Amino acid sequence: MTIMDFQEKYKNRHEIAKQWKKDGKKIFGYFCGYVPEELIGAAGIIPVRILGSLDKVSLADSHIQSFICAFGRSCLDQGLKGTYDYLDGIVVSKTCDIMRNMLGIWSRNIEVPFTFYIGAPSKRTEAARTCLIEEFKLLRSKLEEFTGKSIDDNSINQSIESYNQSRKLLKELYELRAEDNPPLSGSDFYHIVKAGFVTPKKEYNEMLLELKSKLTSSESSDGKGVRLLISGSTFEDVNILKMIEDSGGTVVSDDLCVGSRYFWDLIEPASDPIRALADRYQMRVTCPCKHPSDERLERILDEVKKHRVQGVISIVQKFCDTHLFEYPYMRDLLQENDMPFLYLETEDRLGEEGQFKTRVQAFLEMLR
Repeated sequence: MTIMDFQEKYKNRHEIAKQWKKDGKKIFGYFCGYVPEELIGAAGIIPVRILGSLDKVSLADSHIQSFICAFGRSCLDQGLKGTYDYLDGIVVSKTCDIMRNMLGIWSRNIEVPFTFYIGAPSKRTEAARTCLIEEFKLLRSKLEEFTGKSIDDNSINQSIESYNQSRKLLKELYELRAEDNPPLSGSDFYHIVKAGFVTPKKEYNEMLLELKSKLTSSESSDGKGVRLLISGSTFEDVNILKMIEDSGGTVVSDDLCVGSRYFWDLIEPASDPIRALADRYQMRVTCPCKHPSDERLERILDEVKKHRVQGVISIVQKFCDTHLFEYPYMRDLLQENDMPFLYLETEDRLGEEGQFKTRVQAFLEMLR
């Protein structure tokens, strides 16, 4: 098992999904890490995460404003082009403005048999948790109606166990990057996480186990790069990370939606699996769409200390309101703790490569 195997899984995700469809399997798409994949999986449906593409957006701008983030525009554009015609359903959780409206835009223009919107609360109070429990119960009921089968607690618990194993294995691989000579680059780890969005968990866990055994017995890198933490919103272009590494940076930690935020928190076993799911998704490491964000920002500081980070780079998509709103708070907190900080704003394509590379190189030179 190599990193290339994970890359190929993600690269060929649409062809693989179409084969699942031919084999009679049901496939649901979702956009955000706040959707309970475990519940969809317990219904016998394969959940796949819809992410952006580097292809030029040509159709979406007729349906949403051009000042929407590149991620939202690209996701819709792929749907309009028929890339996701194999989907049997779409599940959306309330997060940012574009994602909370994506379901209506998608279903109005793209035929899909099942749709569900999770009215997930933005706060992390007990009342909010009670609300989320009811939302998950309703999703369970709607899934049962769609499949014609009951989703019992045992099925949900088995699905939870499988997803927990994935999270544990990803955390173990992630922690290897804290070593003096990390055996895994940040860009490689990004490929590994993305493959998990489009691979059934049993198969994915086997891939992670095999990779882990190889990495722990393999030679490590030279460890001479500047140790960095990367924070920010969802971005598709892994070349951004590769450019940082080629410039002399070593990405040893992250605070990314398609990264540690996704897998960090486990689901604690409970007699009521729906409540256990709600507990996890309500109290997981927050994205900027949830409030308050103090706990996540403090976690970034903990990661900085634990992984001996020398500098933080924030990569935020243009027009990503939630991350842009939070940026001043993160900047001020890092400055108060004497942590060097570089902010990069992108439209998810490395068209600014020359400018980005110059700024990154200057930042790394300063840290050296």
